[in-house]
Amino acid sequence: MKAIKDLELLKGMLAHDKASLLLVYGGLKPSAQVVMQGRPFGSTDDTIHIETSLIDTLSSILSELKLSHVNTVEIMEARTNDSSSMAQEVMRVYVAPSKRVALQLKAAFDNIQESHSNAGNLLGYPETAVKAFLTQDMLDWENHPTLTKDVSERNMRLLGHRLSKENWAEEVKYLESWGNFLKKISPSIYDEITKEL
Repeated sequence: MKAIKDLELLKGMLAHDKASLLLVYGGLKPSAQVVMQGRPFGSTDDTIHIETSLIDTLSSILSELKLSHVNTVEIMEARTNDSSSMAQEVMRVYVAPSKRVALQLKAAFDNIQESHSNAGNLLGYPETAVKAFLTQDMLDWENHPTLTKDVSERNMRLLGHRLSKENWAEEVKYLESWGNFLKKISPSIYDEITKEL
């Protein structure tokens, strides 16, 4: 499929975000929020913008995958060690099979402080993990498992959310099916995410 080959080659988007798009396409994830950005930071006077051709390619990919999307664009600024300013254009893309769900996801992220549970549900995270997020029931990062009896070490690297202390073993089981799907549809994206560090 041309869209998958184009996605594999798309610059300005991390492999995890590319995988999220494919998981929505495959029906394994209800929606995704992904980021597209210009080349590395430049000076504020010379903001690095996302090339129009990359935006067009992404639109074409999403159209071929029959995914709806809503975009927002912002300029991210940062200070370097020498106190100079840097800026880069960032486009957040909210993707789902329907425009209604894409708009719901964008609305959840627009008000993330009060709607992180809604965002977690829309992204398809396990309910117990969503409920534990930002509570004392949330498992610390350093205690996240690297593999389980149900999920391989490579597939555990697909994990993109926090886990609960009580239910983490159940909350990660879906990663095995995600890994199997990604290996089949795009071995290069799968390998980029799951390779050993």
